[in-house]
Amino acid sequence: MLNSFTNALHAVALGIYTVLVYRGWKQNVPHYEIWIVYTFSLVFTAKILGMLVHLPVIDRHPVRHNFFWICISIVVAIMNAVTLKALHAPPAIFYSGSIISALLCAVYVRTLFTSRGNFTWMAAALVIVYLLCAVLSTGILRIAWICTLLSNVLWIVLSRVTFLREYKLHNDIYHFALIGSSYFLYSTIESGMWQGAS
Repeated sequence: MLNSFTNALHAVALGIYTVLVYRGWKQNVPHYEIWIVYTFSLVFTAKILGMLVHLPVIDRHPVRHNFFWICISIVVAIMNAVTLKALHAPPAIFYSGSIISALLCAVYVRTLFTSRGNFTWMAAALVIVYLLCAVLSTGILRIAWICTLLSNVLWIVLSRVTFLREYKLHNDIYHFALIGSSYFLYSTIESGMWQGAS
């Protein structure tokens, strides 16, 4: 129950950030570029799909379960590439980061057919791309990406703690960390540092 609540809180927060980014772009506020809009929109889309996949009607039905997780994997792979594009990543970093991310998401999809899926592979894709984003950035934007990176590393570490995993508390902590780090990222847009990352 608590896990569903914190998950919903994170979804609402992401929805608000996405609307604010879109509004800033539509109103031609400086530094609100379309690729940043795409980035936040894809994060929000992945979150909604992530909530749907945990519904009993989907989670307990193997075909539906796998279908939704494959969709999430595709969205995450595209999201990671779009995020690098939003940061004006140099071509070599953009292509290598996008390809590595896609391959890790593909490995995750493969695990769906040997088990219930090993999310560590997708988390690794996120960690690698967020690490690249941190390296590409400077100042407060770098700190924001490091916080986002640490949020995902935190999930990997906490998921190894039996007590937390049994009660899904590692997910609750993860959701709160993501709410904060996502807001931090949103707050950096007006600094113009997204455009200065290359």
